[in-house]
Amino acid sequence: SMATIIAQYPLHPCIAQTLLLRGRVLADCGLYGLGFNGDTDFSLLLQAIRNVEMAVAILRNIDHEYDLATSLVLLGTLRSLLGHFDEADRAYEEALSLFKALRLAAKYDQESAAMCEISMRRINEGAADAFYRRGKLYQSRRMHEEAFQCYHKSLTLSKCNGAKRRDGCVRRVVRCMKNRSAIESIVSSYIDGSQCSIAYCDI
Repeated sequence: SMATIIAQYPLHPCIAQTLLLRGRVLADCGLYGLGFNGDTDFSLLLQAIRNVEMAVAILRNIDHEYDLATSLVLLGTLRSLLGHFDEADRAYEEALSLFKALRLAAKYDQESAAMCEISMRRINEGAADAFYRRGKLYQSRRMHEEAFQCYHKSLTLSKCNGAKRRDGCVRRVVRCMKNRSAIESIVSSYIDGSQCSIAYCDI
């Protein structure tokens, strides 16, 4: 079982980060092939998922919610690559719940306003990425309304972080939509509108 496996490792963030790094390397090798010939090696993707799952299990046992949230986003992305869509969606859902809790904690933190803003920007960036990847998952399943809602939230959070129309976070969402001219018009209306408060962007 997973509990038996992680019992072999110390419950330390460095161990979790090492497992995550190994998972990312295995995923890259699986996607592009060890010879970079473009052939996908699904056995390596499965190994990558296993390493990320171990990292997630460790992070659940220590007080590192942000790392857990970003690890769950990676896990969702890997699961979606293997067609495990329901499991991927559950990972994204848990990650977004964690980001929401982190935003509430940062909003009412008693630290300096500057530190609070830095923390909120970091959380917004993670949540925007999670919404973007969940949107791609929904779009691949032809759930276009759900996909657009996720893209909308990703763009809104990016805007709260000060993203401009030509930023990468905006362009990658635009590329996911079939009608580029229409969606670019929608994107422009969000990005060019009045700047919203970082602390009050909704997830």
